[in-house]
Amino acid sequence: MLQNFKVDQARTFVSLLLLGVDAKTAFGDPYRQEVSKDGTPKWTAQIAAEFVAFGRPQRELINVGLVSDKNPGENLAPGTPVEVADFEIGVMEKKNREGQVVGVQVWYRAGGLRPVSAGSKPRPAAEAVA
Repeated sequence: MLQNFKVDQARTFVSLLLLGVDAKTAFGDPYRQEVSKDGTPKWTAQIAAEFVAFGRPQRELINVGLVSDKNPGENLAPGTPVEVADFEIGVMEKKNREGQVVGVQVWYRAGGLRPVSAGSKPRPAAEAVA
């Protein structure tokens, strides 16, 4: 079973800080960049995400998959607050060789990255919980 969820970034996260973007390499070949079915290069953005859970701030590093002809983080310095366009979270069952569900795999993807504009203010943690 596979589930995809669209994420309302403003209501989910207090902040997202870009740590870096790297080419996603093909499985078993660390020198070949993976591409989509139409031949567009794939990238992985490492992002420090802050959100509120049970009334307390929590922070996690997440890897967000992107598809783009050029590096989506090309003009973004590490530590830049970012917004992610078309942010999705996917959840997929992990099964053993007998077909029994043994857990889940969570993945993240987005349509693009952009720096948070200078005029926008981060949301207070209390507002991030909805």
